[in-house]
Amino acid sequence: MLPLYKGLHAPSRPDSGAHMGLWFERYFSAYPPEFDSVDETARGEWLKTCVRQQYGGTFLSRLQDKAVRTLDMARSFGGDARIFHCAGRFVTGTGNAHPLENGFTWHHSLGMPYLPGSAVKGLVRAVIETALDDSEAERKRLLKLWFGTEAKGDVAEQAGALIFLDALPVAPCDLKAEVLTPHMGKWYEKGGKDPMQPNTMPGDWHSPVPVLWLAASNLQLQFTILPRAGMQDAVKLDEVWAALEYGLGKLGAGAKTAIGYGLFEFDSGLQSSVQRKLDSQREELAAAQQQQAMEDAPPVQRSILQLQAHLATLPDNMPASDARFTELWQMLSDSIALVSSQGSTEEKAELLAVIKAGEKQKFSISKKKEKDYKAMLTPLRT
Repeated sequence: MLPLYKGLHAPSRPDSGAHMGLWFERYFSAYPPEFDSVDETARGEWLKTCVRQQYGGTFLSRLQDKAVRTLDMARSFGGDARIFHCAGRFVTGTGNAHPLENGFTWHHSLGMPYLPGSAVKGLVRAVIETALDDSEAERKRLLKLWFGTEAKGDVAEQAGALIFLDALPVAPCDLKAEVLTPHMGKWYEKGGKDPMQPNTMPGDWHSPVPVLWLAASNLQLQFTILPRAGMQDAVKLDEVWAALEYGLGKLGAGAKTAIGYGLFEFDSGLQSSVQRKLDSQREELAAAQQQQAMEDAPPVQRSILQLQAHLATLPDNMPASDARFTELWQMLSDSIALVSSQGSTEEKAELLAVIKAGEKQKFSISKKKEKDYKAMLTPLRT
């Protein structure tokens, strides 16, 4: 391949915040002056410029925010998003054209390794086709339902019930330089087709031919599967996730799976962390909405909402001897006085229901205050 920017004086090494996909794809700078074949030493030296520890650390917070938003979006459509950790090396896109002769697939905006949704879909399909312990009829039924066709070569008459999104990174990863040095490449390639020739026979007279490529390690990807609109009841997503987890753990994803690349396992720790952040964001949003509702509500409704919010902060079964009961008693008195004098019949009933629910779960009335408590509630009953 000829360089995209002939004559460009590119930096010798990208900085820590550089888009590695752009660097890898467009700024190969190990060409000789004639721009003909590149020797392996030059390739190896340039490949070292791509090696990184914890690549993506400069935008870790954005990766995590993206993971939370993806989980929230997936759940809202009836799907789910789960995080898996690559136990070893991961590489995909090795067939892409590149001067290293082994390409790499980069996410166009994140600039990090990822697995396209089409590859995720293909992996799940491979599990159903090769590892499903069911009848042939059941296998064909699932293939037709999930993917739209019983065989890959068939013309689809319907869309599959599942949508597979790209598996995107949720944390920094390491980029490693890998090298394989086969001494008898021609024998592996042509030995069976052209035997008994010096260049295709195994022997110690062959020169090693290094094969270089870039791989990711410590990679954590978020896989997202959604049911197609109207198909939520037709598919059991637990079965789909079971198939994906089997494929990631047994078959592997990406390239070079035959030598152990691309094996993933479910990352419960990181999944819980993303779930906690989502829960926290939802609580903050609910609190902000509640606060805004209080501010916008008329005085009577605001009083009811404030009492309801205060009750939510109290522990269950709070005894009458608790110091917080004095403040609660005052809030009850003020709210009842306001609603009974200015509220409608419906608002009186609403406040009474809030108080009774709180009495059932949050607080109790001492015998000393029972008479006063009943008298306090009387205006709400009339």
